[in-house]
Amino acid sequence: MKLWKTLAREVILDRKPRLAVEKRSVELPDGSQNEDWLWLDAPEYTVVTAVDANGRFVTLEQHPYAVRGPLPAPVEGLIRVGEEAADAAKRLLLQQAGYSSLDWVFLGDFITDAESGYGRGYYFLARMAVPAPQGADARVRLLSREQLEDAVAEGQPRVLTWQTGFALALLRLFSY
Repeated sequence: MKLWKTLAREVILDRKPRLAVEKRSVELPDGSQNEDWLWLDAPEYTVVTAVDANGRFVTLEQHPYAVRGPLPAPVEGLIRVGEEAADAAKRLLLQQAGYSSLDWVFLGDFITDAESGYGRGYYFLARMAVPAPQGADARVRLLSREQLEDAVAEGQPRVLTWQTGFALALLRLFSY
């Protein structure tokens, strides 16, 4: 099968490191061309679902701008330039929730939008998470398995990356 081919690029918005938008000319696998294909360039991010030794999920109570809160959220954030995704996950768990873990499971990396290339996320499960001595300035809420399953089933996280992180962790922990 023939692959997509980029013929030309023009940056039409540059707000890096947060976002850049390109107008591209592309050739599709069937040989047709599109001269006005939008491509979104955003930094990579990581999402961490953490669970402690008692089986409680470490969530953050969030009040995001785009949706109404309070909402249960996993730890998430941008990966710094030159930083490995796993290192970013560990850093963010400590910074945002005040927890650390020695037991990490990589759950996968996924593109949010396959057509525009936007948003590669790296998903992790931190098992046996423990509060760090210095803690964090966060609103941590510990949820039982049942509480998190109910929240996911009801769509409470309201943010696709949060819902995905929680669902992947629940599947990994309880479907084997």
